[in-house]
Amino acid sequence: MTSPPSPGSSPAAPLLWIGDREPARLRWVSPHLATSFGHPREGWREPDFLRRLVDPRDFPNLQEAWQGVVSTGAPETVDFRTVSTQGALSRWTVDLSAIESSEGGWEVFGTLHPQGVEERPPPGARGVCDLELAVRELSRANHERDELINSIDGIVWEADCSFRFRFVSKQGERLLGYPLQRWYQEPDFWVRHVHPDDQRWASEYCHSAAEQGLPHEFEYRMIAADGRVVWLRDIVTVVSQDERVQGLRGIMVDVTGQHAAQEHLERTVSLLEASFDSTADGLLVVDGDGRVTACNRRFQQMWDLPEALVAQHLDAPLIEAVCERLVDPEQFTARVRELYLHPEEESFETIELRDGRVLERYSLPQRLGGAVIGRVWSFRDISLRVRAERERERLLREAHEAIQVRDDFLSIASHELKTPLTPLRLSLQVLRHMVASGQPGSLSHVDRALGQVRRLSALVNDLLDASSVGVGRLQLHCAPVSLRDLSLEVAAEFLAVSEQHPITVDAPDEELLILGDSGRLSQVLTNLVENALKYSPHGGAVRVSLVRDGADAVLSVADSGIGIPKEEQDQLFERFFRARNAPISGFGGLGVGLYICRDIVERHGGHIWMESELGQGSTFHVSLPVLATRTLHEESAPPG
Repeated sequence: MTSPPSPGSSPAAPLLWIGDREPARLRWVSPHLATSFGHPREGWREPDFLRRLVDPRDFPNLQEAWQGVVSTGAPETVDFRTVSTQGALSRWTVDLSAIESSEGGWEVFGTLHPQGVEERPPPGARGVCDLELAVRELSRANHERDELINSIDGIVWEADCSFRFRFVSKQGERLLGYPLQRWYQEPDFWVRHVHPDDQRWASEYCHSAAEQGLPHEFEYRMIAADGRVVWLRDIVTVVSQDERVQGLRGIMVDVTGQHAAQEHLERTVSLLEASFDSTADGLLVVDGDGRVTACNRRFQQMWDLPEALVAQHLDAPLIEAVCERLVDPEQFTARVRELYLHPEEESFETIELRDGRVLERYSLPQRLGGAVIGRVWSFRDISLRVRAERERERLLREAHEAIQVRDDFLSIASHELKTPLTPLRLSLQVLRHMVASGQPGSLSHVDRALGQVRRLSALVNDLLDASSVGVGRLQLHCAPVSLRDLSLEVAAEFLAVSEQHPITVDAPDEELLILGDSGRLSQVLTNLVENALKYSPHGGAVRVSLVRDGADAVLSVADSGIGIPKEEQDQLFERFFRARNAPISGFGGLGVGLYICRDIVERHGGHIWMESELGQGSTFHVSLPVLATRTLHEESAPPG
């Protein structure tokens, strides 16, 4: 077994320096190295110190070796002599290696070995160096070296090519918890304590680099004495002599905290990426130069953007593609340009797409250390919410309209029901008085009372029919019906009671048979004629016409009355609607007649519509499918 060297036991123990890459000058030396050379420490950082320290005969070789290390990275060993302030010459051997500094870039690491003092100084020397003083100073330097090495925040080590350690700093015991004696006594100490997942590749990598004589740096895990996993960055220099590898030197730096921070950072980034892609909002991040730095899948799906377009990472083609889908692209691009001109500003707008979707767009500056470095755009699809709000507004508006219709209906109904009750009550009171006084009753009073009863019955029937239509229960009893006969019969009923309104019927000789409910169709025509008479208070002809239009028969009722305002014509066939130019006191009715007519006509497979000019009268048309003659004969033929 090889025992570890004790501090200061060998005058040939190495001293250390660190120098710049180029030119050849020193940045740091061991505390007593300057004393060993016989020069004050304050002069070491001077640019020409090495040229003054090294014997002029040896300086070219040292400079050439220095330049070789920094240009190839391969270590160099060179002998040189130094001149003390007293003029004495000392011989040294230095092993030069290239290492990466913590601040970036390269540094030259030198390990110096004293070789002795020349007995005869060159001509012109000012004195002879005291050899005893030099040895004493070297002992001090060795002690300082050990203190320096043991204070380094890393394990300084030296080993042979089989990874058997020759030297390990005390940091090895402090960091991993194993006594230093084990590092020296166990030939395979390093390999056995490398993490099982790293043992094979780390050993092979280090062997390969050593065989090639290449300095190398790598990271791996070791298992500490207490079971902890410690990440190490090992910076290794290969020691060579006469082009033969003599051993390895290096420093193991604990990077466990860095790995933990890196793992935490990677987890955070992974979480952010997952959140970025899983959010329901479309997100786009653009830097100050208009380059897209990030966008999630939702943004791409929301705007239906091809992958090739997104891969360009430019905002201009994205804006152009987005504008093709907007209702108002000019406003959109103008707002984008305005925000680019004012990077500190935040923005919130609602934008509409041509496909009917509505998006909320929120934009705010992206900051780094207080400086604005870009802009974040967020797009949220609020189409469902907007449609729900619009539907709610529509329902609220319809509810208000329904309340208004209800109030109007109650006003109309109360008036309409009250109107026949007054004369009916008067007629009955007269009849009661006559009966009580023994006078014979008058038929005219009875007729007037019955007339008001019929009017009340008609109002009640209209209400019942309107209720049946509302729930789809209005029943039809269909059979072949002649529209020509139906028109003549209804017109004849009104001729006797419409002295101010001549009624004419223009019908062809053809019967124009349809399959329908005769009573309900008669109700439709009667209502249309009644309206024509009612809304022509100053008289005027009422024309009933019947024509054939292809496979349909068209029945029309025209008057020259007050007409209907255009803005109210679309509502004319709705329940309880009355035109605003028809006051309750002047025109009776509950506003359900046309509503019932429309349902009856549509149940017969027909269509009802109207044409009107305010003050010019109105014409109502009813179109019904004509029953074919062959079909009529087949339906009326006896079975069997």
